[in-house]
Amino acid sequence: MAEPALGLPDDRILGEISHEVGNYFHKLYYWTDYLKNNHSSGGETAAVEMLEETVGRLERFMRMMLEYLAPARVSFSRVEAGDLLAGLADKLPGRSVDVVGPDGWRRRKVLVDPSLMAHAVRTIFERVAGTLLDEDTLKVGIAEAERREFRGLEFEFRAGAGLGANERLKKGIEMAVAEKFILMHGGELIERLEPPRGLIIFLPIYE
Repeated sequence: MAEPALGLPDDRILGEISHEVGNYFHKLYYWTDYLKNNHSSGGETAAVEMLEETVGRLERFMRMMLEYLAPARVSFSRVEAGDLLAGLADKLPGRSVDVVGPDGWRRRKVLVDPSLMAHAVRTIFERVAGTLLDEDTLKVGIAEAERREFRGLEFEFRAGAGLGANERLKKGIEMAVAEKFILMHGGELIERLEPPRGLIIFLPIYE
């Protein structure tokens, strides 16, 4: 099956969006009906909390959906590759981030919109960090690579033991938004399905 054109909505993601929106509205209808039918039974507090939580999650999901579907404004600048990973370790209390790559990779220049790329990297980092169990360290491997005749860098975020055998890392609307932003930079987001499993960001080098 042919891959969707770069930057165009993926039918698979649109299907996920439709399914998730339906789930949220089902929950809204359920808790609304519950409140109508049980308003004097003393169970309003829990139902109201669940309704508020569902509304909050739906609002967040709708924002992500709009980010995926709407055109994004991009302001490119050359930044050092090392800056893309700066500060990530601060988001893992009690753990560390081990970054291994070839000499000089941190000073290689990539052309990015700092805000959009930071969003994409943070989303991928948090998805992979969520698979850590007994591991004290999230490992990131850097390698030089060539894709579609572009020289670039690969940032490989390696999953931990908490990732199920049949579980996919590259799934859901948040990951779809991250992939969209990476595609807008001429890059790719690849899921490695064989050990060591993980997510790989490829970005072209502009020097």
